[in-house]
Amino acid sequence: MRTSVIRRILEYAVVFCIILEFNTPYLIFPVAKRMIQILPAIILVCLILMSNYSIRKKVNGWLFVYWVGSLIPMFVIKSHLDGYIFRYVIILPLLWLYLSLRKEIGYKSYLSLFFCFSNMMVILACISLAMWLSCSILHIFPSTGLFPSEWASNVSFIPTYWGIYFETQSVAPWGEWFHRNSGIFNEGPMHNMPLCVAFCIEYFLRPVRSKVRLSILTITILTTFTTTGQLFSLLILGLHLYKTSRGKLRAAIIILAPLLLFGGYMAATTLMENKKETGGEESVDTRTKDITYCIEAGIKHPVLGVGLVEKKKWKDLNNMGGSNSLFAVFAKGGIYVLALYLGALIFIPYMYYKKNKGTNFLFAMLFFFFLFTITISFLNYLTLLFIAWGLSMSGSRKWNVCEV
Repeated sequence: MRTSVIRRILEYAVVFCIILEFNTPYLIFPVAKRMIQILPAIILVCLILMSNYSIRKKVNGWLFVYWVGSLIPMFVIKSHLDGYIFRYVIILPLLWLYLSLRKEIGYKSYLSLFFCFSNMMVILACISLAMWLSCSILHIFPSTGLFPSEWASNVSFIPTYWGIYFETQSVAPWGEWFHRNSGIFNEGPMHNMPLCVAFCIEYFLRPVRSKVRLSILTITILTTFTTTGQLFSLLILGLHLYKTSRGKLRAAIIILAPLLLFGGYMAATTLMENKKETGGEESVDTRTKDITYCIEAGIKHPVLGVGLVEKKKWKDLNNMGGSNSLFAVFAKGGIYVLALYLGALIFIPYMYYKKNKGTNFLFAMLFFFFLFTITISFLNYLTLLFIAWGLSMSGSRKWNVCEV
């Protein structure tokens, strides 16, 4: 078997683990969870050893500072220390090294993991759409069993269909209750983020866009019935209209931008009010309280967050930051760790843009940061993949890829 085929299979295996690690019900089983967490490290080592090329460059000083900085918090964090070390000392360096090696070959090789991720999410989107329509909406097939769950404190089991689709949440946007499309994830928002990330890869990074793939992802995003997914779709639509318009139409869009922003704000407000009216008030209140709690914790301990504080002083330390990543990082890691995230996800991509004037990478990272900000994902492998990508952009030459 050719090396390229083996590499492709291994890359899909890494991506599959990254998807499963992104808050899926399968993680409730200790053995499965450990395998999903460890296998990517083993496979990445194999991929790196398979490579017959090397980086012949000096170590970037800024990246070295970042790296040392990312290790410091592990000496002060009181909870989940093992998980933090494994992610930042093993997984993140391996992802960064592999992407840095691949970027020396070419554009498709550099982003091969991202394209594998998108391909797999399109397949999972098709499966979840078919299952959602036939099982949750039309009720053609009955549930095949109950699956143990620890995601929600008041739910111990969730309905499953052959273990490839789960019914985890219900919504009533038009007064009629039905299940969100949660796919293989613990809830709609957890399904929404990988779908949106796949859309970004297809729209910003794929050399040739596929209307079919983009349509599948868009429809699936909307069936998750998440506020984040709806706002993401509106932002993408606005950007697309602006980029594809010319002359007077573009000028009109610029002039009407404030009105469109206000309309988006009103739409978001309406969505939130509708969520409250249809039983989501507790969720909204919990998110608001959590954000307030994270800000207060970060302000009281601004340097390294509550990682320096004993658990007894913060009884809800393990549950803190359960609504979004940005404030969770600020609360648990303070300005120091927050700056590390911002450096890889915003600063380095922006410097790449300033140097090469390519908007695709920057837009892809900005949209990921938007999703990251309002979804709890700061320690997931998917976020580490994008952090590694941001780090690997340092020194990258400009790629010939179609602009938006």
